[in-house]
This record gives sequence, structure tokens and C-alpha cells, in this order.
Amino acid sequence: MDPLLHTWPVSSSVMLWGSKAGRGSVLRLVYLTIGFCSLNFSLVAYLFLFSTEGPDGPFARAWVIGVATINLIPTFLWFVGRIRGARTLKLYGLWADLGTASILITFTNHNAALFGAVLFVATGAYFTYFLDYRWLAFHLAFATTFVIALTVLGLTNGDYSATSVIARTDVVLCAVIFIPATIQFTWRQLLARATGSKVDALTGLLNRRGLWDMSERIWSVASANRADIAVVVVDIDKFKAVNDTYGHEVGDAVIIRTGTRLQEHVNGFGYAARTGGEEFTVVMIGTPYGLRKRIATLPKAVVSASDSPLSTVSVGAATLPFIPHQEEFDYNEFSRAIVAADHLMYDAKSAGGNSANTAPLTVPRPRRTV
Repeated sequence: MDPLLHTWPVSSSVMLWGSKAGRGSVLRLVYLTIGFCSLNFSLVAYLFLFSTEGPDGPFARAWVIGVATINLIPTFLWFVGRIRGARTLKLYGLWADLGTASILITFTNHNAALFGAVLFVATGAYFTYFLDYRWLAFHLAFATTFVIALTVLGLTNGDYSATSVIARTDVVLCAVIFIPATIQFTWRQLLARATGSKVDALTGLLNRRGLWDMSERIWSVASANRADIAVVVVDIDKFKAVNDTYGHEVGDAVIIRTGTRLQEHVNGFGYAARTGGEEFTVVMIGTPYGLRKRIATLPKAVVSASDSPLSTVSVGAATLPFIPHQEEFDYNEFSRAIVAADHLMYDAKSAGGNSANTAPLTVPRPRRTV
């Protein structure tokens, strides 16, 4: 089974940028725009059935009608929020590209098809916002190859001059390639600036502000995957003695080392944040058994016998059982989990440290069928 966080419904850039929740969010606007573009694709395909430049012959017309009609199904699912998960989002992107190409190739007039290739701008926007840069690169390569093929067909058709076909190709390629690429580049620059205030300068982990922002996303993923959430507070044992004995430079090295190993331990299932001097908070999702195992093995995962100086950790964890239909992020519940985990961590420290202390935040409630 792949780590749950590898099935997040949106790309990493979108995760850091906006939330699906909230009618006024930017991401909500993008969702609606992509949905209407998909709906418009079917509408344009139907309209070209009545055009002299559109598909010719019973097979071509049946193909256009079939693709345009089938496209209404994922369009509806998109509007009602049923297209989610990395695999489904990728399939939707492939359908958009291949469906667009298969419609355009049926046109009797290749120059009209070349003009229609501007539709790849809409699919490019989808790849930009909802898939990572590798899938965007795939889309750009596919769209460019297809446009060049249409150009060759247009040049051999002879209905238009070569200069007219090449000029139209230049305009289409500029729109298809540079608009999504520019959006991707610009967005990454803006994200880098926006997320700078959410990252701890010493360790490179999230800071307290970044943790809260990411926890909202994790809550959404846990709900979509029917998973439990664990909030874990980790504190380095006897850290003051490390600073006093070895100096603050070595103390900083111990903090960096601990933070790195924490993130490695939960990678794919959650995120670690530095929320205090020598204190970290981890949020992760999984099955009850999986979470118990990761929490129990955490003290040993961040310590190695070869470490110099050797430093252990105390761990406190509170789990939030999955509750159906509770998709909205509950700040109060999450705050209670942090407080509970903190108390459990201090209990572990009082007992001598180098151990994990965990308990469910609430008594697990019956899981109703959705």
C-alpha cells in the first residue's frame, strides 16, 4: 500500500497555496473554471457537428458525439467533487488531452483543427494547478507534437498558404506552451515567497504557523482516506545539559539531526515541525495499528548509538479517530490533541525519558457507513 500522503487530491504546490474549503478561496474558483472548460469542450464538439469544417462521415461524427457525451460524466463528477486522488486526477488529465486530440483529428479542415488546438491551453491550466511539473511537461510535449502534426497536415492540404499555416501554428504554440509554463514558473516563485514564513530557518522543517496550515490539508486527506490522525509532541531529553557541555553550535546540530530523522520516520504519512527550542510536533495519518507502530518506534528512530553527543527524546501522542462526514477542519479538536500530546510527552519525560506515551484523544465513536 502506498503511503497515504502520496494520494493527496492536489499537487504539492496547490496544497501550500489554497484550500478546497471555503467558497471564496482561489482554489474553489480554479475548480469551477476547470469544470466549465470541460463542459465547454463538449459544447464546442457538438457545435462543430454542424460546421462544414467539422467531422465528415458517419464514423467521425459518431466518434465526436460519443467523446463529447462521455465527457459529460467526468465533468459532472468534477463539479460534485468526486474526482480526487492522485491516480484519478492523472487519468482525468490524460482523458482531457487524448479526448481533445481525438476530436480535432476528425476535422476535415486541418487548419480549423489547428485553431481548435488552442483548447490545449485549458488542459494545460489543469495540469499546472492539479498535477506536478513532470505531468505538465508531458502535457506540453504531447500538445506540441500534436500541433506540429496538424501543421504538417495543413501544409500538405494546400487550402491555405504556407505562411498562413505557419503563422497560425506560431500563435497556437505560444498559447499552448508559454501560458501554462509561465503560470507554473510564476506560481512557484510566489509560493517560495509565501511559504518562507512557514519554514523554520534552522532545520528547514515547518514552523508553528506552517504546521497549522499543513494540518488542515492533512485533515482533508485523512477524511478522504477514512484514516485516523495522530498528533505527536517530541522533546529532546536533557537538552540544556547538551548546550551547557558542548555549546550552542553542537546543540543546534542535535536539533537539526533530530528534526531530519523525525521527518524521515514519518515521510509519506505526515509532516514534522519545529514548534519550540528543542520541541517538535508531528502530524501523521494512517490506520490505528500503523500509527501505534510508528509512534512506538519513534524514540529509537531518531537516535543512533554512534551519535555524539547521544541525545534521546520523550514522545507524547494523541490520536483522533476517523469520524465520517467530518470533513471540515476542527481547530478546537486539533488544539485539544496538541495539548493532550504535550501532557503525555511531559509524563514520558517525568518517567525518565527516551519513551513514547500515547492515548486516544476521545473514545473511538462508531464508524457509520457513508
